[in-house]
Amino acid sequence: MMGGATSSSPVVHLAEHSCCPPSCGPIDAAPIKPMRPSERCLMIAFGSTLLVEDGYTVRVMMATRAVVEVQAGRAPAPVVLGFESLRSLLRRAAVRAAKRRITDLGALPLLVPLVPERMPGSYALNQWWAAIVIWIVCRLCDTGIVHAQSHAAAAAASRALRHDRQRTLVFDVHGVDIEERVLYGGLAEQSGNHRLRTANQRRAVARSDVVITVSRDLEMFVRGIAAEAPESRPKRWESVPCVLSLADSDEDDDVIHEAARRNMNLAGRPCVLYLGGSSGWQLPRATVAAFAEVLRQLPDAFFLILSGDRETFERLCDEAGIPRTSRSISSCPHREVTARASAADVALLLREDNIVNRVASPTKFAEFLSMGIPVVITSVLVDFAALVRDHNVGVVVPGSNDPVAVATAMRCLLDDSPADKQQRRRRCREVCRDRLSFQSILPTYRRIYRSDTPSRVGGV
Repeated sequence: MMGGATSSSPVVHLAEHSCCPPSCGPIDAAPIKPMRPSERCLMIAFGSTLLVEDGYTVRVMMATRAVVEVQAGRAPAPVVLGFESLRSLLRRAAVRAAKRRITDLGALPLLVPLVPERMPGSYALNQWWAAIVIWIVCRLCDTGIVHAQSHAAAAAASRALRHDRQRTLVFDVHGVDIEERVLYGGLAEQSGNHRLRTANQRRAVARSDVVITVSRDLEMFVRGIAAEAPESRPKRWESVPCVLSLADSDEDDDVIHEAARRNMNLAGRPCVLYLGGSSGWQLPRATVAAFAEVLRQLPDAFFLILSGDRETFERLCDEAGIPRTSRSISSCPHREVTARASAADVALLLREDNIVNRVASPTKFAEFLSMGIPVVITSVLVDFAALVRDHNVGVVVPGSNDPVAVATAMRCLLDDSPADKQQRRRRCREVCRDRLSFQSILPTYRRIYRSDTPSRVGGV
């Protein structure tokens, strides 16, 4: 990578692999631009993301995998351009693993360092630096579609493509970035950084040709930004929720469930699952309080917590009076989640009522359903709450997340008969397969990346 973090430089690799074939011809993703250099995709990720296993990385990898599949035989391999912190690029093992994951998908990895965040003006500097790199890569690799994952990537890409009318810009919007930073990240409203990010967001939305959002409410939010930008280009609008990231298994799900319970010695004990971190927006305290209420009603209940922040959850459980015999708090690699989490009878997915969560699409929801685990979910996660109600794959609770209300919802699921539980587990897996699997998002990517696929009615 640039900056000399490893023995092999992505910039050198770029020169070696940039022998792109002639243009594969235009696609009809956006009729406003009938021609472009090629159909090759440049997938852009931004900010110490590809080197770890989190929701952002899952989104990038799923999108890359989808592009590879729908473009098979029609365009050169997509390029995944990851802008990472310089410190993270010094982690040689993580860099090699990230490159291997990308290569295994059928894409070309390029990792480029960013200016450290602690440096004054780093956000603006990184935007200009990233825009220059994107401009160069587009030309060296003859990429005709630039797929920017989240706000920072789209802002840099829109700057790079400001005067480029041939290339298509796809803005993959994961959430309300600025509002999240104000609520949880310490960004002061009306500060210089806030104004700069707001201007960049508006430019990214205006320049984009295709906007992909993780929820319908987020689409309406971004449409509002586009409406306020008179320079905004005509767009295609698509919605792609965060889908299953766990590997498919050939084993019977009920067999996996029973095996996981045996491994944890949970015979006859109802098991409640929490999967995630301890950030404030994940409501760890309210989650622990809800289980404590269930434990008062069901003394043999067991709390399975899979989290990288064990210390925080140990403290919260101690404060709530949950004995160590009634809980297991541990972390595990993403590939091992299914083998452990499948022991659960119910999963908790609570969020507080604010704009950040109303437009969100947590990946773990699909993961829960894929394991056949019904979910107690907060109503503010609008799209997923509707799935829960429509398909009876859990219980929706009010945005207040009152511990008694959440405990009551859990009891509704835990007190079901064995036959009803088995039927609900089957419904969970069916909903995941039909609505939240990798295969379920391919039609959308075909509409965007294939000229022979009709547009979604009303999508433009």
